Amino acid sequence: MLLDAYLAHQCAIHGIRRGQIPALLQFKNSNKALRRYDALLAGNLHDEDLMDRIRACPLLCGDGLDEALARTKHKRACDAREKAKVQELRARRAFTPHLWVIHERSIPSPIFVVAYFGIDTFKRVPIPAEVTSLPSLGAQLVVLAQVLTTNLEDRAYLCSPFGRPTQVLFRDTYDHSYVFDVAQRRFTHELHEAPPVGRAFLTLRTSTSLTPIRKER
Repeated sequence: MLLDAYLAHQCAIHGIRRGQIPALLQFKNSNKALRRYDALLAGNLHDEDLMDRIRACPLLCGDGLDEALARTKHKRACDAREKAKVQELRARRAFTPHLWVIHERSIPSPIFVVAYFGIDTFKRVPIPAEVTSLPSLGAQLVVLAQVLTTNLEDRAYLCSPFGRPTQVLFRDTYDHSYVFDVAQRRFTHELHEAPPVGRAFLTLRTSTSLTPIRKER
């Protein structure tokens, strides 16, 4: 039995009405107490003060409370993993090669600008047609390096609430990127994983997922 069903069962067998719950949990503000109680039933399992109050109430607690809480936490964890898998599958199907800019700040300022326009406005850059028209990946890397190097300071993605860019990813597949270092003005390594969206990381970490760029023969 999950937590919401367990507490509903306890209320039913003891004849507890919804309006009585705040007093049973020793809350003074009934409306606020019921909002917190409803949030708990909806999945906010981090309200430890509320859980302590429920444990201290004999009519709501009972022997099965902790088991119901554990079952609920397990189910929510499984649901979260399943949701993440579904989101990844959708992202893989929708993926097209593009550039993704890594900036010096992970938190934008002002933040409302990104909330309004969306993170892709400041992070995602279409690959120029002169690159996509080339027949080989090696040729694309050469031209793309030239494009990123030429007049770098004038490029629109430099004007960002995330600050100045430190790297530009050439994401040729969903879980692979070539990393262009802005300071060095060249591709420096590959990344063999899907980069977390919006995270300003990637600055030359010593990871097995990074390998040097292979020169074209």
